[in-house]
Amino acid sequence: MAPRVYLLFPLVLLLGVSRPASRREWLTLAVAGALLVVSLVGGGGDLFAQFVRATGAFLAGAFTVAMLVRPGPVFPRALLAVAVAGLVAYLWGASFGAGWPAVQSAAASQTRGFFAAQASAAAAQGSAGDPARQMFAGLAQRADAVATLFPAILTLAAIAGLALAWRIYAEVATHPLALTGGSFATFRFGDQLVWIPVLALAVLVLPVGDRVGDLSLEALARNVLLVSVALYTARGLAVFWTVARAAPRAIVLVLTLVAIVLSPFAVSGLALLGLADSWVDFRRRAAPPPTGGVNR
Repeated sequence: MAPRVYLLFPLVLLLGVSRPASRREWLTLAVAGALLVVSLVGGGGDLFAQFVRATGAFLAGAFTVAMLVRPGPVFPRALLAVAVAGLVAYLWGASFGAGWPAVQSAAASQTRGFFAAQASAAAAQGSAGDPARQMFAGLAQRADAVATLFPAILTLAAIAGLALAWRIYAEVATHPLALTGGSFATFRFGDQLVWIPVLALAVLVLPVGDRVGDLSLEALARNVLLVSVALYTARGLAVFWTVARAAPRAIVLVLTLVAIVLSPFAVSGLALLGLADSWVDFRRRAAPPPTGGVNR
């Protein structure tokens, strides 16, 4: 359900600026370009679809420029690209009289229609589809509340799209813009970012101003908090992944099955683990001594 342009736009642009020479590069560029054209043509013409397409183009441009000017790890440059794309899209929409409230309203309408269609499809299955129908009907009724979290959802989709696009590009390109190797197990970010969710919580708890321009401070804080929780959950999963590689596979399989069944508790635990990693640095403590001998 994530916007495909957040993957295809950066991949096409990265391959294009690298001057593809091999058959593999040209084939990947052709396939990605064709899928991008299909996504742009069939993406709908409402305001929200136009916003997603525009942010996809801005995102790809900002990320590619960041990699060209100062190559380095993907995550901080992805965050920078998301911030630049969001700001440019906001100013671009405001200049045409289509601020975020209008985009959010279009997103709510699209979300409501999507869940209503799923509810109708479940109703066509008879009594067997009643639970799904009730769930989708309830989500359709809460479309306005869901739409307020779309900035966070799009931010996370953009970061994931850029990371995946760069991984595919690095595997395919003969002469990539930069060599920024590193597995998911090494995923981390600056410990100072812990103050961002703290400030978001403060906005939700303390009596502060209601709006800044046409933006609701409470809605902005909720979006920032959602992105923060997701990123700390990913960091906690990276810590778990590092430790799990040294554990017996049977134990890892059992823990994975338990986490799937108890997913809300597992996500909360991973988020807390990622938050604690800011101070404890579990992966450094779990690493073997550099000499291979006794850790004195």
